Amino acid sequence: MEQTVYGDILFFVNFCMDFQCLFLTAKLLHRPFSLIRGAFFSTFGALYACVALFLSVSGLWAFLADCGVCFLMCVGTFLQKDGRLRHVFLPFALYFGVSFAVGGVMSGIASLLSHVEAPMGVQESELSSGAFFLLALLGGALTFFWGRLTQRRAKGKRAELMLSFGEKTLPVTCMVDTANLLRDPVGGRPVVLLDREAAEELFPKALLQVAHDQSRLSELPHDAARRVRLIPASAATGNGLLLAIAPDRAVLDTGKGKIEIDVLVAPVPLVTDGNDYKALLPAELIT
Repeated sequence: MEQTVYGDILFFVNFCMDFQCLFLTAKLLHRPFSLIRGAFFSTFGALYACVALFLSVSGLWAFLADCGVCFLMCVGTFLQKDGRLRHVFLPFALYFGVSFAVGGVMSGIASLLSHVEAPMGVQESELSSGAFFLLALLGGALTFFWGRLTQRRAKGKRAELMLSFGEKTLPVTCMVDTANLLRDPVGGRPVVLLDREAAEELFPKALLQVAHDQSRLSELPHDAARRVRLIPASAATGNGLLLAIAPDRAVLDTGKGKIEIDVLVAPVPLVTDGNDYKALLPAELIT
């Protein structure tokens, strides 16, 4: 039995599906998602789908090859700067679950289209090329708008954060900032931006002076220096390093109960425009 396969349609559909699954995986795990890396490795997966048509491999070896390609896609998309592969295994497992779910939805839509007499429907148990393009475009649009909606729902929310350092405890009101994607490149901990005046009530003066002059880091005692992290950050004035401090304890209250979180705190001057919040919280901590 012969079957005609259009390579351009196969490539386009697989690219859209791979990109959607990578994007959804990142959102579900609250991981940063690079559009460039996502697009590049979605292209890699789509090319493999086309090449696989010409490979005389089936059964277990074909399945292992598929898993290997999916793993490489997740490594390229989610591997962090510390190079630890353990950060990739969870996205890899979730990517498979998302792929099955999205594939099931696509099959369900195709089944519905089979009952519709339209030029873009299903004829003779095969999905037409027009329907493939329609479903891929529709899925991409829904994924994009879902991500934007999730981002807007998180933006502007407030939470209470209790920070402890030594014998001092500081309660602060936080505003959720979807643009705050700062992370410790070594441990992967998210970074809370704390107004400098509030930070002066919590952290020792010696630690805060390092934020002004990072060359003084070597003057800190060992116990204080081990709490300091330098976080790569980008601003309108250029790229640089932002000093962040590891508190003894951080407890977050979003109105649904208090939970202890593992974060770093970066003292910075915040423009609050008369609002009462003293910190900017990464959206991943409440979603």
